[in-house]
Amino acid sequence: MKEILIHTKTDRYPILIGSNFLTKLHSFTQKYDKILFLTNDTLFSHYSNLYEEKIASSKTEYYVLPDGEQYKNLDFIQKIYNVMLEKHFSRKSCILCFGGGVVCDMGGFVAASFMRGIDFIQIPTSLLAQVDASIGGKVAVNHPFGKNLIGFFYSPKAVLIDVSLLHSLHEVQFQSGMSEVIKHSILCPNNAYSDFLVKNQKEIQEKEEATLISLIEQSCQIKKYYVEEDMQEKGIRAFLNFGHTYAHALENLYHYEHISHGEAVAKGCLLDLFTSYQKGLLPLEYFEKIKNLFDDYSIDSTPVLFPFQNLWEAMEQDKKNAFSKINTVYLKKQENKKEFLLQELDKQATQGYLSQENHHETKAVIDIGTNSCRLYIAEWSPKEHKIIKHLYQEVQIVQLGEKVNETKFLQESAIKRTLDCLIHYQNIIKQYACSTIYCFATSATRDAHNREYFIQKVLKNTGIQIHCIPGETEAEYNFRGVSLAIDGQILIVDIGGGSTEFTLGNHGEILFSKSLNIGAVRATELFFQEENYSFKNIQNCKHWILEQLKEIETIRQKDFVLIGVAGTATTQVSVAKKMKNYTRELVHLSEISNSQLEQNLSLFLSKSLEERKKIIGLEAKRANVIIAGTIILQTIFQYLGKETMTISEFDNLMGAMIL
Repeated sequence: MKEILIHTKTDRYPILIGSNFLTKLHSFTQKYDKILFLTNDTLFSHYSNLYEEKIASSKTEYYVLPDGEQYKNLDFIQKIYNVMLEKHFSRKSCILCFGGGVVCDMGGFVAASFMRGIDFIQIPTSLLAQVDASIGGKVAVNHPFGKNLIGFFYSPKAVLIDVSLLHSLHEVQFQSGMSEVIKHSILCPNNAYSDFLVKNQKEIQEKEEATLISLIEQSCQIKKYYVEEDMQEKGIRAFLNFGHTYAHALENLYHYEHISHGEAVAKGCLLDLFTSYQKGLLPLEYFEKIKNLFDDYSIDSTPVLFPFQNLWEAMEQDKKNAFSKINTVYLKKQENKKEFLLQELDKQATQGYLSQENHHETKAVIDIGTNSCRLYIAEWSPKEHKIIKHLYQEVQIVQLGEKVNETKFLQESAIKRTLDCLIHYQNIIKQYACSTIYCFATSATRDAHNREYFIQKVLKNTGIQIHCIPGETEAEYNFRGVSLAIDGQILIVDIGGGSTEFTLGNHGEILFSKSLNIGAVRATELFFQEENYSFKNIQNCKHWILEQLKEIETIRQKDFVLIGVAGTATTQVSVAKKMKNYTRELVHLSEISNSQLEQNLSLFLSKSLEERKKIIGLEAKRANVIIAGTIILQTIFQYLGKETMTISEFDNLMGAMIL
């Protein structure tokens, strides 16, 4: 076991680094009247046996937080206070922080403030917490304006680092910790630590315990130097925030979701290094060396370009700022000597680096269909036309196509519903600071004589430009989207409210595409007025569908996997699986059979409209058109001679995203 002693002007505490030594924990807690074991729900479910066997005692209470950075706020701090007061905790009590950075920060914050200060012990379970968050006595919570803006400098009584806990750590979280480790290698006065990371890459990634103990010890020694010299960050300790000005802004813009702290730090470190190079402070070779190190550990360090106004506003909340200036840390490196400089952020150089050809952006895509209006937001690569990560998705049933088949006009009430939805979506898009918005409309808008009136009204009220696309373009978007998830020869069927698109393709090439005017809303209005689902009406509807399907006669005998996208198809799965809450991951790439379609249709037909709205797995606003949609899907199965269909959550939204 390794031991490092932190000795500041006001505090003294040990850091113990080893493996499987938490049995010794009771020697640290004997003197306290009560112990609060603070953790999160993910860790508690995984380590409940460890807690019961090695930590729990008659004087131990526990508080389990939800897992996630978004819960690191004063609301949850208040809830912890409430439990401690109800259980009669005193100044002779102690908090055990068993978790990653969020738990370590929140436990330390509570300890620093409860009854003007009680003891706490850090038991960090993530690599990031073991090399950074648990050490140094900085404890804080987030504010909607920025990260770690409310907090204290308050030291633990001990930090117990058990590397065996890292074996269960998710790879993304391990990479996040390695990003902070690489940052420490930049802060190291020589190349010894970065050379260690290069030489021992295989052992580190395989989590070889002796190597991990050495890695963590070296990181802790680097942090020890800065903490002991400057406990309250009035001088050189600010250099530990290298890369964090941009990193904290990124986390804020991502609402503390979808991006790990480590990934944000990696992007921030390269921004500060490249700007240092542009200012003539270090050679380009050093920037390339660190970039390669992030790549070696599979850490995405590609910059994300946000509208600059949004980015600057997020950066303005950084703790290093003063006198209305955004400050960051730059590195001056000459031969083997390093010097860190806290300076005002170079706006022009920052803009130049983030705008480089190889950058990512956040983009919003809106699909205005006949029945539904959908929003999809993702981080994507404009250079590679590739989706990097999904950020947000929402669907609302607006029924824009109400009576369009009958009147050829969009109704004012339908336009208002859609406009209200788009105003809501615009607010969400602003929250995600999207660089680009692409909005397309399909069948109902195509067919309406007053479509220009609708398009201009939306533009005037929201600033969103609607592109009314032909059915063939809609089919192309679907093919692009589905191809991201499924290889081989596929026939994609997209049943919308007013039309159905068929797209046959293979390995990124479209072989056949056709849009037919059969849709769930259109069929409902033509054949099932006033909820009349008589045998005759159903047969007439099927005959109408079959007549139009003759236009895809040439592909009936082709060899393909049948793929279903959009609401009619996905609803069949959610109803069959009785999903109380729709879960994209459970629907994506699942299969629906002809027999399950028959069961669903029988269920729908056995209920009145009001009763259908209460069916588990069926969205209430889709209840009025789901019977027609299911009949269309069932008839397509019959016409193509298929017994099963694969359901894809990747569809025209994803296809439009990578345009």
